[in-house]
Amino acid sequence: MIRHSSAASATLAAGLGLGLAMAASPAQALYLNYLNMTVALGPSMAPEPFANTTTAVALANAIDAPSADAGEIHVSPTTHVWINSAPLELVFTFNDDYDLETLHFWNYFTEQYDVDNINFEFRNAASSVVGAFDFAPDTGTSAPETAQDYGLSFPERVRSVTAIFTGTNGEVDFNNIGFTASVSAPVPVPAAGGLLAAGLVGLAAVRRRRRAG
Repeated sequence: MIRHSSAASATLAAGLGLGLAMAASPAQALYLNYLNMTVALGPSMAPEPFANTTTAVALANAIDAPSADAGEIHVSPTTHVWINSAPLELVFTFNDDYDLETLHFWNYFTEQYDVDNINFEFRNAASSVVGAFDFAPDTGTSAPETAQDYGLSFPERVRSVTAIFTGTNGEVDFNNIGFTASVSAPVPVPAAGGLLAAGLVGLAAVRRRRRAG
């Protein structure tokens, strides 16, 4: 009768499981909007700074595009974000750690009101800065507005983004902002290699007992 070592089998399963997890293929890119991030006013802002609607409505408008290629129709005040006392500071917080790939921004379509510059600061879950850059978007398109796409190449594992929007006329008006990203890979467990090795040793021991039996 062949007897199996439950301890060795358990160790092997755990080791092989970790090995498979570490070898998993990269996550697919997805569009980040209200389903997987929130947006709030930055600490420099008054509670109700928007020109024609409440903070709650304006912030909801900022991240409600369903996809990166969605067309936006400018209807005031239900589809856009407008402040006539720029700058506007917003903080976007993700529901997970992400590797950001592309910024998507739907700017207003006239120079009088559009956003002229955005200063971005990217932070990880520990609130440490992992990247920053200035973005000068073009004036947007009209009927419908479409996103400008800007490729990103920052350190991985971004959890939040602070953005400061400015306009040369003191006006900041845009329809939407979002990101294409992939969920960051799990942090490797230091003991994973040792556990996998222990599982393989356990398998060798089981095979020797089988041959002896």
